[in-house]
Amino acid sequence: MTGSITVSADLSSLPGALASVTDALRALGLSPKAVQEMELAVDEAVTNIVLHGYAGTEGWIRLSCERAGEGAAVVVIEDAAPPFDPTVAPSPDLEGDADERPIGGLGVHFIRTMTDEMTYEYRDGINVLKLRKNV
Repeated sequence: MTGSITVSADLSSLPGALASVTDALRALGLSPKAVQEMELAVDEAVTNIVLHGYAGTEGWIRLSCERAGEGAAVVVIEDAAPPFDPTVAPSPDLEGDADERPIGGLGVHFIRTMTDEMTYEYRDGINVLKLRKNV
């Protein structure tokens, strides 16, 4: 991925967008395991944006990958859905049986687990989520 890719906020756009991110992360030299973890985190983040951020309304999602110094890669995910800061979302209650826990709330936890750092800012009407993976 040179520069960025912008796709419609539709789940049918996800496979092509993820393929572009995967190719870019490989080109940046991430290990196969790191690429897979980032792909899973990006998949979860973009799915959440489509389903919960835009919630069925039309919109766009822009993805870009960049090197962060010598030791990391960052995927930047931008959208114009209502503001949502996943970095302050509460951690889910993982105690007890899975069938007894409330549905939902695991996506952000999953992203935190698969990445080394997650940052968020809302600027000029745009959500900017950065997912960092150390090489």
